[in-house]
Amino acid sequence: MSLIYKNIWFYRSIMNVLYLGKYTDRFRDIIEILDQKDLTIVELCFGDIYIAQHCKNTGKRWMGYDINPSFVDFAVRKGYNAGIVDLFSLESLPSADVCIIAGSLYHFHHHIDALMRLMLSSSKKIVISEPIKNITSTRGIVGSLAACASNAGKGNENFRYTRGTLLNMLDLYRKRYNFNYTVISEAKDLLLQITHD
Repeated sequence: MSLIYKNIWFYRSIMNVLYLGKYTDRFRDIIEILDQKDLTIVELCFGDIYIAQHCKNTGKRWMGYDINPSFVDFAVRKGYNAGIVDLFSLESLPSADVCIIAGSLYHFHHHIDALMRLMLSSSKKIVISEPIKNITSTRGIVGSLAACASNAGKGNENFRYTRGTLLNMLDLYRKRYNFNYTVISEAKDLLLQITHD
């Protein structure tokens, strides 16, 4: 596991550098598309607790899952319902009004079918916020060093989505699983909402 994932304060510092001081904007943008009727939230690979804090402040029930013991311990110590879970090992998720995954979809690109089925079976509304502009995609030593820094516990990861590859993937699964998606915004992250019956 890379150093960035071993301490929440170091993680926040690095993420603020990568987001040019606007790291928390990712969470604000997600929070803005939550409705009053979205009372139960499942957040996958939550990493940080900004959405959990919003849920606590607005009376929503938040459940967070992450493979990182340090992040989960931090969330639990702050009083949040978080658990250490390897999503690759799950057959189901709790039912929720919304399922959120932010900045972590790329970890599952070899298992995206299984992840999509998990999320769709959990919620009628899925929110994805995924970086589409990454230094990890850079060739050479810069990209290699960034890949080493992005080891969340499963080894170094060079793969990242671009706008095109992410939307192409969603178009493929939209037909397979009969859902609709909307692009909410795009900058460093592409923010999307999936809905289905």
